[in-house]
Amino acid sequence: MSKPKLINKVKSLGELRQLAGEDPRYLKLAILGAQNLGAGKVDNLDQAMNWLNINAMISEGGDEQGVVEEVNFCRDLVKV
Repeated sequence: MSKPKLINKVKSLGELRQLAGEDPRYLKLAILGAQNLGAGKVDNLDQAMNWLNINAMISEGGDEQGVVEEVNFCRDLVKV
């Protein structure tokens, strides 16, 4: 059985925001990523990105890379 095809990884939160504005799969990824990081109910891209950016700011060293890795971890929950 072959592995399911996943959407491409994002390299930054800025790239995620841009892609999510154009592609509903990345919008779902942003929402799932925010919820995976404890956001609770998220209804739109702005809420998701606000939560992800807050998590990036409070992470050790203020680095968004860990948040981007968490978002990419959720790619298997998004149907291609």
